[in-house]
Amino acid sequence: MATAIPVKQVFLSYSSSDSCEASLLQFAYEQLLGQTKVWTYQRDQSLSARSIGASIKDQMKASTAAVFLASPSTLKAGATQWMELAYADAFDVPSYVLLHHVTYQELRSQEHGTPPLMIEGNCSPSIAWREVGDVLAGTLAESKRAA
Repeated sequence: MATAIPVKQVFLSYSSSDSCEASLLQFAYEQLLGQTKVWTYQRDQSLSARSIGASIKDQMKASTAAVFLASPSTLKAGATQWMELAYADAFDVPSYVLLHHVTYQELRSQEHGTPPLMIEGNCSPSIAWREVGDVLAGTLAESKRAA
């Protein structure tokens, strides 16, 4: 009897305005990372969940890494992404930030109230998604060795 290969999970956080970009990123990372599920709210959130907040918290806790797609929409109404970032920090989930149509200087601007956790993390322009994927592969491999 063959045993199932455990699937690692990466949590992908994004603003609903960026759902198209998030879908493309989700597909690309799942192809790049092999036996890895990239969890997104749009595709994977159960409609029967009694508490979406608790479900998101559980999904972050179950994740090996998290990617935050930060955009102007995040800066306008990022409360959910800020909460997801706090969960990643609380559960010690390695996090990577992809800056999409927003600069690091804009992200750091105090007028947006960006949490320090976001600007202290690994911020890369979204065009570097592939390089971040390579780093994710290393993070996943390290977690596999530690398990």
